[in-house]
Amino acid sequence: MDIIVLTIYTFRQIELAVPNLLRELIIRTTLLLVLTVLHVKYQPEAIYITDVEMINEYRKPRRDSYVSPWAMMLLIIFVPLIILSLPAILVRNTETIQPLLGWTLALLLNGIVTEALKLFMCRPRPDFFYRCYPTGIVSSELQSGDIQDIIEGRKSFPSGHSSFAFCSLGFLSLWLRKSLCATNDNTIRINILCVTPLLVAFVIGVSRLCDNHHHFQDVLAGCVIGTLISYICYTLYSPENRLHNRTSHIHYDMSEMQSTS
Repeated sequence: MDIIVLTIYTFRQIELAVPNLLRELIIRTTLLLVLTVLHVKYQPEAIYITDVEMINEYRKPRRDSYVSPWAMMLLIIFVPLIILSLPAILVRNTETIQPLLGWTLALLLNGIVTEALKLFMCRPRPDFFYRCYPTGIVSSELQSGDIQDIIEGRKSFPSGHSSFAFCSLGFLSLWLRKSLCATNDNTIRINILCVTPLLVAFVIGVSRLCDNHHHFQDVLAGCVIGTLISYICYTLYSPENRLHNRTSHIHYDMSEMQSTS
């Protein structure tokens, strides 16, 4: 009998929560479509550089990314996702889903802002010359490099690695600070743990300077964009905010059902 009542109670709470979660899902799906269209359909305008000093600015040697795409996925997607998901798995109520909602919204908004600025600014990367002429020899023909490589070479400002790193890991740092300081003393270990994601984001940003994929201004702008968006989205879904209160008022904590039975 207790199992039947418990099952009915659980489904009832999930049913009440679905409209709000469905709305959140629709918002994120729409943002993902916008980001996909920006990245796939639109390209930065062609750039013609004739000034010698400017050519030298974009003539840095090409290097492989120090932080590989797989490492980026691990650091800014999987690690934060696992950490932010743990409370939702261990404590089954919609309150614990709020950090995930804020984090996913931050990533999508950051992606749209970053991609839109890349398309608008059309700034060449430091290694743009060698993307156009891999041999380093300027021929009478048009650029001899790979076309997709050249297109990506016109998307230097702002740094996507930097903006996504500070957006994702900055959000994680804010969440850790709030969660750990609420239940622990403000110790040095707690502070170090909370700052660690930001240090990782900083290293990722610096790596883009060392491998000649971005200029200093690109990385700095990415840092500002990612940090600002992560803070806004974290604030929107924090317990003190009205948006959070509208989406987290329904609980399906099993302990409530057990006490009523």
